[in-house]
Amino acid sequence: MNQQTVLNNVLNNYAKAVAVGAYDSKLVGLGNKCDNVRQYWEDRYTRYVLSPGIRRLYERKRDEDGGGIRIMDLGCGAGEGWNIFTTLPRTSPTLDAQFNSLLNGSDIEFYKGVDISPAMIEKAESIHAHHNQTQFMVADLDRGLPVDSSETPYDIYFSSYGSLSHLSDDSLSKLVGDICEHMGDRAIFVADLLGRYSYEWPCYWGEFQGKGNHMQTYSMSYLYPPERRNTEDVERFPIRYWGGEEIDHFLRMIAENMNVYVGEFQLCDRSILVGRHTDTGEFNAEVSPFRSAINSLHAIDRRTDLSQLIFNYQPHPNHPHINRFFQNLQSAWNALVYGCIESLDMWRNPEKLLSEPPIECPPIVLDSIRILRRLINQAPNLHFDDPRANLIEPQLAYLLRNLEWNFQQGLGASHGLLAIYEFHR
Repeated sequence: MNQQTVLNNVLNNYAKAVAVGAYDSKLVGLGNKCDNVRQYWEDRYTRYVLSPGIRRLYERKRDEDGGGIRIMDLGCGAGEGWNIFTTLPRTSPTLDAQFNSLLNGSDIEFYKGVDISPAMIEKAESIHAHHNQTQFMVADLDRGLPVDSSETPYDIYFSSYGSLSHLSDDSLSKLVGDICEHMGDRAIFVADLLGRYSYEWPCYWGEFQGKGNHMQTYSMSYLYPPERRNTEDVERFPIRYWGGEEIDHFLRMIAENMNVYVGEFQLCDRSILVGRHTDTGEFNAEVSPFRSAINSLHAIDRRTDLSQLIFNYQPHPNHPHINRFFQNLQSAWNALVYGCIESLDMWRNPEKLLSEPPIECPPIVLDSIRILRRLINQAPNLHFDDPRANLIEPQLAYLLRNLEWNFQQGLGASHGLLAIYEFHR
C-alpha cells in the first residue's frame, strides 16, 4: 500500500465517521465515540491520570506569572481534548464535596488543535465556535510540529486516542524533537498510542519489538454494522503499536539528543479488556465481546448475561511476562464476576449472602465482593424498578473498572497506552 493510498484511506475513514455522526457527543452506542465505556471508563481514566501533572503545571503558572495555559492538541479530531482539560478533577472526589474542575475555559489562554482530516477540523470548528481562545487547522504531523518560529511555546503538547500511532518512528521522532526545540523551559508531552499487547490483537505481539518502524494493519470497523465490517467499505491503514518499555526508551533517547531531560513521567494502560475490537473480533477471533457486555452493565433497565464477562485468556508462546500479567488479571477479574453471580443467587438467604467471600481472593476482589453482597442484601428495600439492572450491574461495572485500573502496569497491554512526560531544559 503506497503512501498516497494510506493517506486517502485515513482521510476517507474519518470523513465517513464524521458523516455518520460518530463524533456527535449526544449520541450513544457502540457505533460512535460516546458509548458507556468511553464515558465511564476511558475518558475518566484519562482525566484521572492527567490531573496530577496538570495541577502542578497550573499551580506553577499561577505562582510565576498568573498566566493561562497554552495547549496544542496533536491529532485533535473534533476537539475532544478541550472537554478533557476542562473536566479534570481538582481533587479526589468525596461525598462532602461537589465536583470541581481543575481548569475552567478561562484558565486556558490558547488551545490549538491540528489534524490531517479536513472533515474533523470542520467538525471541531463547529463544536467549539463559541470558545474564542481555540484555533483549529489542517496539518500533517508526518512533516513535524506545525508551528512557525515566532509562535509562543505551549505548556502542553497533547494527543488523544491513538492519534500519534498513525506516525512512523521517523515521523514521531521528528515531531517529539520539534516539541523539544519549540518548548520553553518545561512542557508536558502526552502521547496516546495503541498498545502492542492488547488482547484484541495478539497477532501483533512484539514479533518486531526492537526493530522499530514496523506498522501493522488497523481499522475502525467497529463504526460499521456487523454485516459490513469485513467489506471493502471499511478503510484499513497501517498503525504503529507500542509497548511501554519501548516508548519509554524511544522518548528518552530523543530528549537526550535534544539536551532535554525527563522529569515526572507515567505510563498507563487504558482499556485493557474493553477496547473496541473486543467486540469485532477482527484481529482475535477468540476474544469475548467485553465492551458490549460492559456497555450493557451500564444500560438502564437492561439485564446482562454475566457469563459474557468471563475472561478465557490464551497464553502467548513468546511473551511470558505478558502472560503473567494477563493470567493474574484473569484470576481477579473472573473471581469478581463469579462472585457477583454467586451473590445474586444468594439474595434470598441473607445469612449466607453476608458471609465472608473465599479468602484465597486478592484483597481488592474480596472488598469488591463484600460491596456487592451488602448492596444485593439491601436492594429489595431500595424500590428500584429492576435493582439488578439499575443498581447491581452498574456497580459491578465500576468494580471491574477499579480492578482494571489497579492492575495496569503501563506495559502496553491495552487498547490505549498513555505516556505522560514532563520535559525540562
